[in-house]
Amino acid sequence: MKTTFLTLALAAIGSISVNSLATAQSYPEKSLQLIVPFPPGGASDVVARIIGGELEARLGKPVIIMNRPGGGTTIAAKEVARAAPDGYTLFFSSNSSFTLPAAVKESVPYDAAKDFEPLGRVGKITLALVTYKDNPVKDLPALVAEAKANPDKLSLASFGVATVSHFAGELFKSNAGIKMVHLPYKGSAPAMNDLIGKHIQYHVDTVIAVKPQIEAGTVKVMAVFSGQRTPFLPDTPTLAELGYPAIDFSSWGAVVAPKGLPPPVRDKLTATLEEIINSPSVVERFVKVGFEPGFARFDDWAGAVTKETAEMKDIAQKAGIKDE
Repeated sequence: MKTTFLTLALAAIGSISVNSLATAQSYPEKSLQLIVPFPPGGASDVVARIIGGELEARLGKPVIIMNRPGGGTTIAAKEVARAAPDGYTLFFSSNSSFTLPAAVKESVPYDAAKDFEPLGRVGKITLALVTYKDNPVKDLPALVAEAKANPDKLSLASFGVATVSHFAGELFKSNAGIKMVHLPYKGSAPAMNDLIGKHIQYHVDTVIAVKPQIEAGTVKVMAVFSGQRTPFLPDTPTLAELGYPAIDFSSWGAVVAPKGLPPPVRDKLTATLEEIINSPSVVERFVKVGFEPGFARFDDWAGAVTKETAEMKDIAQKAGIKDE
């Protein structure tokens, strides 16, 4: 009896191994969809389309980009979380979907730590603190000194409530020990227009939005929020360099799938994604749009998401950030 049971068990294991190999070899057998929680045309959409095109070329099947904006990215994230874990629904997003919603919403229709299968981190977009070109406040120390002397008199804009821009601004104010009036906008463009028109004094935005304005001579940058200087603004110091070592904040991007993805399919997608992100031609295309590529596997996705969500909750509670 024991011999028979062992024989059957080994046969079952062998069958699973053969089926897994067959799954990896045959996948994909149809088109894939890559869901993006942002409108067409933005930086994240551009990055997603580059990744989607490269996946299509390497996997040999169409990869359809599906834009699902709304709900602060939660509509798209919920759709992916509830999709079949078969490798045909993928999701490209950032901490805007994975850690920020749970920091400010009473209820989120998915659990980012448990409902997604991470395929890899693909890079980041750096954030910058900017002001209008001829602001007499010349640098960050001068800004901090003025803000301390005039609490709640200076304005600091973001491109939306509870966005990475808002969180970054509040993190800066907290570390600097200053009080500034937060002015949320419905997107980057209107905030930048008001900054150029001197209707607001300071603004936190992505280097993608900031760099063209710097080159046009309409704004000046005071610091970036990344731990190291960004190659897109190499002469701009980081906030850490300027005396705030705790600040290392960016909009990081990752590709995930619904939880429960078959390991062979997951491994194939991860290996393909790593190949894409490390490709010199893809790196060149990313750099042109201001995206800093850098592939990394998540050894502990749940732990990383849980840790960052707790950090974002702390920022939100201290600053009073609430979902609209």
